[in-house]
Amino acid sequence: MLADNNTPLAAFGFEQWHPDGRTMAAVVARARLMLHADGNVTFAGAQELLLADTFAADPHRSSMTKVGDLVPFRPAADVTVRGSLHTPDPATVLTAGIMVDAQSAVLRATGPRQWHHDKRWRLGDPNKPTEVPLCYTLTSGGRIIGEVDARNPIGAGVIDPAYAPKSVTVRAAQISLGDTAFPVDPDDTPPPAGFGAISPWWQARACHAGTYDEAWQRTTHPRLLRNFDYRLYQAAHPGLIMPGYLYPGMAVQTYGLWSGGAAVKFTLPDIVPVARIGFTDGREVAVRLHMDGLHLDLTGAQPCYDLTWRGWIEACPALYRADLDMMRWHEAAPLHLPVSCADGLMEAPA
Repeated sequence: MLADNNTPLAAFGFEQWHPDGRTMAAVVARARLMLHADGNVTFAGAQELLLADTFAADPHRSSMTKVGDLVPFRPAADVTVRGSLHTPDPATVLTAGIMVDAQSAVLRATGPRQWHHDKRWRLGDPNKPTEVPLCYTLTSGGRIIGEVDARNPIGAGVIDPAYAPKSVTVRAAQISLGDTAFPVDPDDTPPPAGFGAISPWWQARACHAGTYDEAWQRTTHPRLLRNFDYRLYQAAHPGLIMPGYLYPGMAVQTYGLWSGGAAVKFTLPDIVPVARIGFTDGREVAVRLHMDGLHLDLTGAQPCYDLTWRGWIEACPALYRADLDMMRWHEAAPLHLPVSCADGLMEAPA
């Protein structure tokens, strides 16, 4: 469907069914950009799409590292971060945060420590690290007596005081939300904390998938359910799902997430992809793609980040091509180009 890509972005066109049975013609674009010490931002070599989610190892035992692009619509923007909490000097508690426009989130972390039983379950003292990886295996959740915590199946582990062997030590969670105290009792199971992407079968996302039951198999399969909710495609931690979409010029700032605890600051670039959809009967519509993803990668020697954009319209037999162009915000805003919502195209917000 995507004929000409007249931009430096990686882009792709594809079709997917809408929950109401319509066929969606979607266009997605992605860019990786490098942050330089002098404040400049450049495109990072060859641009590539991600055709599937990627994981550090076994998807059921490790964190998601990157979010796949074959998603037709997101109701809001995701912000995710890969990296570690850092501090210049060894500390009992490390603190890190990110702010995107007015949205902010904070994490706290300790060094490794264990629960041990001494008349009651007690939490040992941590060492003083300078770095703690941002990983959901180090936060609350995990397995308990053959079951898993649906909020975070790969977490550090959950103690059942009634059944856990008292002769063993159990790894404790190291990362918590900034406004949540570290547990002092094994019955205390705070929400999982992190800045990374979460898997689609975790509770925060799976609750939006709909009801896949025998009635669906009889009447609707293989199409989506009517009660499917596009929030299933929001892969960010709930605290880093934006209230809306991202826009050029929005400020991004982190602290405690770069080597030595140094801050990382930048503004979102002035990139506005526009899909021009052509029909065999001569109609044409230009759709401004939503910037719906900021994925910051602080694992390498140089900070970089990925941005994603997407939009969709209802497909019909006359639709035959889409071409992708790129504009600046001051060029696109006065045009009030339509944008996509869950039900189709809508007028762009003022």
